[in-house]
Amino acid sequence: MNVVWKFGLGVVLAFGAACAPDEGPDAPAQSETIPASTGALALDYQTFDQAPGAGWRALADRGAYLAAGELIDAYLSTNESLEPSQRVNLAFHAGQAYAFAGAIELAKARFRSAFVENEPSTSPIRWNAYVRATIAFLEGDRATLESMRGEIAAGPDFNGIAPNLDVVDRLLAGFGGPYSEAYRPGAE
Repeated sequence: MNVVWKFGLGVVLAFGAACAPDEGPDAPAQSETIPASTGALALDYQTFDQAPGAGWRALADRGAYLAAGELIDAYLSTNESLEPSQRVNLAFHAGQAYAFAGAIELAKARFRSAFVENEPSTSPIRWNAYVRATIAFLEGDRATLESMRGEIAAGPDFNGIAPNLDVVDRLLAGFGGPYSEAYRPGAE
């Protein structure tokens, strides 16, 4: 079955802005969680995944990345009617949350669940190359990271920009360091 890819450039680009950790004295521990009774698991997809300060972003905004990843995992298992593209986006965001938390094996597992099955060659984004580049960064595989950068750069552009090329360039610039530092804008 072909997966209908719903392109939303803001889905991935918005993560970095939502994930600036609060490192002050009131910053929550990584083990902070949102109880299911708060209703986070019952939110519609758009609110849970995209709304600033809601869903998993409420935790990520406070630097509780591990809890954010766990909440996304719970949302995925609770909401069986999600569309394939929504599951892809959520798996990727869970991977990012786990990577920000330093839980690299969990991150890689979630990123491996974030590939678009039968990604169309006409897609305005080289999503699977971006996912492979992210995994390559986490695995310390510079050759694959550079190869995926080339694929993204050669792909289509969206309003004159190759989607996620800037992120992959930051991963290359920060190669060997933590994802949480390399991913952030200004990390070049």
